[in-house]
Amino acid sequence: MIIGAGIFFPARGAHKRDQIRQSWPKAKGTITASEVVQPKALIKEGSKDADQFDVSVQYEFRAGGQLHFGSAVSSPRYFYGKPEADRIASRYPAGATVTVYYNPEDYRECYLEIRNTAKYYRTSVALMIAGGLVGLSGILLSLG
Repeated sequence: MIIGAGIFFPARGAHKRDQIRQSWPKAKGTITASEVVQPKALIKEGSKDADQFDVSVQYEFRAGGQLHFGSAVSSPRYFYGKPEADRIASRYPAGATVTVYYNPEDYRECYLEIRNTAKYYRTSVALMIAGGLVGLSGILLSLG
């Protein structure tokens, strides 16, 4: 139950942010650069650095009568294995036309993808219910 609660509150906040972002206006944009990069490793696998990759994408879009620039594919930002990073980068080659979701109150907050974090929210609720049932059955068994 504690693990479920630990996941629930961040997941609930992310889910609410996703819902807000999904209602943001959209604009057509153009990818200006896209590449897979390997940042300095943040995680070790045994004694060696884990292979982690990021997708660096730059794009531009017009909104509010002005040209704006963005670099975030999604939020939260993740590191990937090489095959997954290559797959994401291949969706955004330089020159491609894309849909950009942008915050109408702050054009700097913009994304190419709005992630659906509802599955984490549902998982946390399920873990809390399961934990509560296990705890309740333990109490009932100790009384009997």
